[in-house]
Amino acid sequence: MNTARNLFVLTGLATVLWAQPDLVFNQGALVHVQANALVYVQGGYVNNDNAGNDGVTNNYGTIQLVNNAGGWRGNLTIGTGAEFNTYPGSWVYLQGDYTNDGYYRAGTGAYGGTIEFNGTDIQTYQNTANVQAWTLENVRINNTGPLNLRHVRILGTTTQDMHIRSSLYFASGRIHTEGSTEVRMINTSPTAITRQLGAPATPATFATLVNPQNIDQYIYGTLRWNVAANQTYPFIVGGDPGVDANPDRGIQRIDVQIAAGGGGHYVRVRFDPTVQGSFTNTTYCRPGDPTPSYTYYPLNNGRWEVMPFASITSATASAHADLAGVTMYNRVVTNATTSGLCPAPGPGTGTDDYWGNNPGYPTDQCYVGYNQSATGQLTPPNNCQGSNTGFLVTRTGFNNYNLNGTYYYATVWTQNHPLPSDELRLSAAPAGQAIRLTWNITQPEAEYILGYELYRKTENGTFTRIAQVDKQGRMQYMHDDAYVAPNTRYFYQVGQHDVFGNVRYSNIVEAMLPSRGDAFSAQLQPNPITSEGSLLVNIPAEGMLAFTLYDAAGKQVAQHSWTLAAGAHQLDLAPILAQVAAGNYNAHVTFGGEVKTLRLIKLDHIR
Repeated sequence: MNTARNLFVLTGLATVLWAQPDLVFNQGALVHVQANALVYVQGGYVNNDNAGNDGVTNNYGTIQLVNNAGGWRGNLTIGTGAEFNTYPGSWVYLQGDYTNDGYYRAGTGAYGGTIEFNGTDIQTYQNTANVQAWTLENVRINNTGPLNLRHVRILGTTTQDMHIRSSLYFASGRIHTEGSTEVRMINTSPTAITRQLGAPATPATFATLVNPQNIDQYIYGTLRWNVAANQTYPFIVGGDPGVDANPDRGIQRIDVQIAAGGGGHYVRVRFDPTVQGSFTNTTYCRPGDPTPSYTYYPLNNGRWEVMPFASITSATASAHADLAGVTMYNRVVTNATTSGLCPAPGPGTGTDDYWGNNPGYPTDQCYVGYNQSATGQLTPPNNCQGSNTGFLVTRTGFNNYNLNGTYYYATVWTQNHPLPSDELRLSAAPAGQAIRLTWNITQPEAEYILGYELYRKTENGTFTRIAQVDKQGRMQYMHDDAYVAPNTRYFYQVGQHDVFGNVRYSNIVEAMLPSRGDAFSAQLQPNPITSEGSLLVNIPAEGMLAFTLYDAAGKQVAQHSWTLAAGAHQLDLAPILAQVAAGNYNAHVTFGGEVKTLRLIKLDHIR
């Protein structure tokens, strides 16, 4: 294989080459590995250009490079000007290091194949060639060495990072990105990156520092992924070895949800172990609370940097605004509840309830996802969204990536002032000259429940109590608020009281009576909305009513029409809402040539 331009063809089921370290050289020849052929090398493979004679390897079969006793190492080295071409169905296994100064063609045209890193110690990865010439097709990480050595290290001297065209699979081991290096996935499928163990395991308690499933099979550093509209991408990233003093944190996964009508760019995520200190903020989702602020406690597992880029190689963040939401898999936490669950209800010693009661530590959603600004700002958005377990926290409605001037996302613990209960769902709608309030109980009323209080406010006012309803053993309650004026926006909330002094609050809804002589009126109920909602209209005559929904970019995403009699109607929007993702929309309601424009906010139904 040392001639100026020889053809070396490997055929049959197996060809075994015994070699000293890196002693198998292709110096300007053409090596052709046919389909079903196996090249097994106990040592390394060097593919070089020799005095202008192209060193080319075409692999249709399998090349296996293994370490051996005596310091032999299964490296793959591609010299300047040389070509190493792999084709669909082919495999390259290496237990040593990967160095490419030439052309590893596996991601363009007819090229393809899989490269597997299956060493028993640290394997280094270094690329300095043109990005389009050596993009990898399919990559498997199957490093089986001791835990501290079980990874592929992308050297900081690499200029083109690790670009992958189709898939990245973790059977065992990790990828460490040094310095500013990244793993970059071109495939827009949310399943392009997977791990053998699936999603990170939930430890028995928050204080479990190392869970066996959370210390392997992930990217220890930075991942950039090509994203598409209306998709959710699982970024399985861990601590950055350049700043993380505790690598045993393992996987700190975050799922990034892209809005409908978005995508067409890249999102880069890295895990940062930096923990923000406690901060004070206005009361989260408690309208009418006279207390100006509470203290909030960011979980001390760290945070994620989620940043958009226009292309795979862009160095400057873009201005995309299609972040529909994030779901954080929090793992190593010692400054919240030991179990990771919100505290149980019961009498306590605090006075944190703004109604003057003694609630102790109520249940419901005491963990909230937020965009981490310098001052720890929780809002916007203020859509009353939280979780009763800190292990998995979802927050939607961010839209902009740098919502508060930063790209960091984390989870905060609200301690003893949790969010409204999911067990109370309130709705409001005009009923004659009143507004009818209906609230559903998703769980049977416990014996310690006393009853309910209803609160109302106008757009710029504060909540005041308007009615009290005793417990009646129902799953649904109803109350008509008759003290309302037409064309005024009213906001309502219901609180469930118990014998311990606890208060659980429902979602906040709004409603408005149309003017008695109004020819045409329309409003959404509720708003914000989840998967179920209604369009309330009043029309003066029989005719066709049209409903058209546009996303934030002005693109039409849904349309429907009804033929209705004159009068008031409540129209079910569930079939339309099922077509769109969480986000901000404009709804055009048209009747008789007149158009009403309503703002619609759809929330993710997963709390």
